[in-house]
Amino acid sequence: NLTAQKEIYVRPGLIASGSTISPSFMLNRNEMNYYLSGFLEGYVDQHLSFRGETFYKVGGSADIPYLRNSSRTTFGVLYHVNKNNLDAHLGFMPGISILQLNGDRDVANQQKTHFVPTISLNIGGAFYIWKVFHVFANVTYMHSTVNQLDRMNGQADELMISAGLGLNINTVKRK
Repeated sequence: NLTAQKEIYVRPGLIASGSTISPSFMLNRNEMNYYLSGFLEGYVDQHLSFRGETFYKVGGSADIPYLRNSSRTTFGVLYHVNKNNLDAHLGFMPGISILQLNGDRDVANQQKTHFVPTISLNIGGAFYIWKVFHVFANVTYMHSTVNQLDRMNGQADELMISAGLGLNINTVKRK
């Protein structure tokens, strides 16, 4: 059916979501982490959306990783450039990271949970292949710094890569 093939899914009222395993590269350390990640995004119009995203650490490459535990959640706005059902975006999303660190000389501080402000920049794209499915790929830069550490660098910046199959639904009927 040619009519179904021409339907544009990227429009106001589109809600998109996705979940995947996201590898990350720590920018201040020679480490790689793995996160279970997910996002939920709502489109205000064809070029503007609001997105919430979360990352929960499930593993890493280091024997004694800098981040013992890590959970990062952000919410912000994305600007979109699209052609039919191909959609590229750039976004700014502030949020919070909940971190536990290894390697602090203060043993009491090793058990401490740090609530740290986070700034995230997200660039990526999606191709909406059907009214309920899309494929996506994102690169997210996450900036966080843990302050007041004893003789230890508190920077926990990461570059995260996410890709997968997402779900979407249009909540507003096409006119």
